[in-house]
Amino acid sequence: MPPSRRGRGVTVGRAGNWAAAVLALGLALTGCGGSADVAPKPPAAPPGSDPVAWAGAFCGGLGEVIGGVSAMVKAQPSPQGQKDGLLEFSDIAQRAFASTAQKLQQLGPPRITDGKQVQDTAVGFFSNASQTVGIQRTKLAGLDANDPDFVNKASHLAGPDLGAASTQMHQLTSNKELAPAFRTAPQCQQLSSATAGPR
Repeated sequence: MPPSRRGRGVTVGRAGNWAAAVLALGLALTGCGGSADVAPKPPAAPPGSDPVAWAGAFCGGLGEVIGGVSAMVKAQPSPQGQKDGLLEFSDIAQRAFASTAQKLQQLGPPRITDGKQVQDTAVGFFSNASQTVGIQRTKLAGLDANDPDFVNKASHLAGPDLGAASTQMHQLTSNKELAPAFRTAPQCQQLSSATAGPR
């Protein structure tokens, strides 16, 4: 297989690794849509932001990151083209994660029981993911695309480690008080469609 084809295969595989971590979170949202049981309303709604607006900001951020995968898919098959595609995706992902953390902070905790804890978990996830992507982007930018070992070095750069966060996010999106908001917010409906893919 020619080097350019090999590079494309490995780097598109990297795209899958980056996207898979985020897609796992998106799929958690798809799963939460199935629990049709409506949670009993709390006696008094605690102060906070509208849960639908909050869920919309949350899903919108993940949707932007997933949308950024197209930058890698469209990248030229040369090592430099693949590097440029990964850098572009990193920029999109980092901006989306940071912007979502900021939007959630501006909205404030969702108006549900334990809204502060939910808020801290979500903001922490998006902030940490933004920082991690930024660190990996710096490492990727330092690699020489003309290095014969570029593809191997690029493939060893760790994507954002979202494993532990994925569990937290699943618990968050399965929250009975937030589930209706995740089903209702247009951004979450779009995210569910994007992660479901063609049938």
